[in-house]
Amino acid sequence: MLGMLGGILVLVGWIWAIVIAFKTSGALWGILNIIPIQPLIGIVSAAMKKTAWLPVGLMILGVVLSWLGGGFAR
Repeated sequence: MLGMLGGILVLVGWIWAIVIAFKTSGALWGILNIIPIQPLIGIVSAAMKKTAWLPVGLMILGVVLSWLGGGFAR
């Protein structure tokens, strides 16, 4: 159950970070946020542009919940 909740949080945070990147930082950061190496790009984008910390935190929380729920075991 925690794994599924974590996956949903990662997905919501990822979409949220993409929308914020396109709105505030332009097309380059928006496209870089689409590349599936999140939350690394999200952390770099948030640190450089001083925005989108909440979606990045949501993605990190989702990864931790997935890990705690055994989502990476299979």
